[in-house]
Amino acid sequence: MRPALRLLTAFGLALACAAPQGPARAQTAPSATETPEARAVAQVVVAAELAAWARARRDPEGLLVAARMLDEVPLRAGADGEPGLAPVLTAAGLRQEAAALRDDRGGVDEIVVTGTRIPTVADRARAEREARDRERAEREALERDRAERAQRQPVTVQPAPVPAAPPPPPPPPPPPPGAWVGVASSPFGEGPVSTVRRLGSRETWSFDVDARGAEILRIAAIGDGDTDVDLSVRDAAGRVLCADGFGDHYPVCTLAPDAPARLRVHIVNRGALWTRVQVLSN
Repeated sequence: MRPALRLLTAFGLALACAAPQGPARAQTAPSATETPEARAVAQVVVAAELAAWARARRDPEGLLVAARMLDEVPLRAGADGEPGLAPVLTAAGLRQEAAALRDDRGGVDEIVVTGTRIPTVADRARAEREARDRERAEREALERDRAERAQRQPVTVQPAPVPAAPPPPPPPPPPPPGAWVGVASSPFGEGPVSTVRRLGSRETWSFDVDARGAEILRIAAIGDGDTDVDLSVRDAAGRVLCADGFGDHYPVCTLAPDAPARLRVHIVNRGALWTRVQVLSN
């Protein structure tokens, strides 16, 4: 299958996987407004599904398409995340996976991402070897030149060099960048709120969100793939408004309350291992 056709097929499959699958997964009103941030959550989920499809088929092109989809989405850090815990899904990580996959598939020379060439492991090793050879040849030539000049010139005693003044101290390093760096321009507004947490085996993480009336609220949980993750949303009376427990790593709930409401979100790790979960919401 040609690469372009394969990528279109992958994208279509990812859209089908990420689409709502029945009333338990999505409950929306036809007149509800969908914000750019809500659309951004849906695009991240599609990228996650496409990346999973590409990993299963060892398809680096699919991983690169998923990375470009993530490039478009800015993220805002949530207040409840664990400090220092990296996001589950990043464009840079997908590009690294694609490069490693290309190397494993027999030395394809390059991966085009944004008009630049990403060197393979073989490229880097060859460049380092050539740099060492050039450095050694230059050093040997310099030593030969010094020896020849010493033979032609009389030996003179040079005065001891005056020690140079110590250099000024280097300027302080710039402050480290923030945990999240959004894109310069995006069709997805400020982007969804992203919160990353570790969940132990069978652990439930619950938190409240304030939903605006007549506006789509979309919440997604991106798991790291080690265990299945379930997602549910309840109202103040404890009634289940949405539940996604289909046994996958990317549960999604989409709702549109008629009036402003405080809702309770529950994220459950169904596996016997701890897992990392990235929760996105608008």
